[in-house]
Amino acid sequence: MSTLVIRFSSLGDIVLAGAITAKLGDVVFLTLERYAELAIALPGVVEVRTWEAHGRAGLRGFDRIIDLHASPRSRFATAFSPSQVTRVKRHDLRRRLRPALKIAPAPPVLERYAEAAGVNPSTSAWGPHTKGETLLLFPGAAHATKRWPADRFAQLGQRWPGPVIVVGSASDKPLLMQICEQIGPSASALAENGFQRTLAAIKTAGAAVGGDTGLTHLAACIGVYTIGIFGPTHPSDGYWCHPGTALSSAPGCSPCSRHGGVSCPTGDHACMKAVGVGDVWAELAGLL
Repeated sequence: MSTLVIRFSSLGDIVLAGAITAKLGDVVFLTLERYAELAIALPGVVEVRTWEAHGRAGLRGFDRIIDLHASPRSRFATAFSPSQVTRVKRHDLRRRLRPALKIAPAPPVLERYAEAAGVNPSTSAWGPHTKGETLLLFPGAAHATKRWPADRFAQLGQRWPGPVIVVGSASDKPLLMQICEQIGPSASALAENGFQRTLAAIKTAGAAVGGDTGLTHLAACIGVYTIGIFGPTHPSDGYWCHPGTALSSAPGCSPCSRHGGVSCPTGDHACMKAVGVGDVWAELAGLL
């Protein structure tokens, strides 16, 4: 049976889709152009099609389509398709009410993906990963409130006895360089809009630290021991499904949003500041 999997964005969601594609055999993956380089690295994916290049024509000729996005765009793309279409349940109402009313979270992302695909999610790292001595730091985030303070990343890097690579997108480069300068000669910056060099660095890393961002989830899925720092979002909201460590101060106001925001609603960013360098170092020290 020929299978197409749809997930247009975002980085972390596409990374987690690897636990599903790994169980589906050979699949074609439809996504946006900027994620194509990552999608082809997912286990089980033999071809990537992009919405920009193929549009709805990219969905033709498949026995089955698994829509892991269930967005207006993916629903439009699959409308009137002769293929068997199964769609992820988004639980939008519960996810919207949770920040305001602090109700129970929606089912984990992998559980919802697995239900749509009719498989059990893979628990294996989708490497390969050869453990080295490098510490990876992911200080950037699409939403500012999910960023741990830059000086704390620098202090953490100063404690690490081996090389440190500070990783992010091209737009993060000033932040990456700032942290590298504070760490010293053991640190280097890796800023790219694609994923080729980032994937290469992750596959030989000894450990990784970042906020609730796609790169953090990517490192964890590849098999790197990863520490995720949560604040405006919470590990129980369904995105942390890794063998590493999730750190969260969990104040009464958390979670305050579904994905993070531009500014802290209370103005103090207490949820992220409450996680200290010592808290993270205590988790890393056991690896040395």
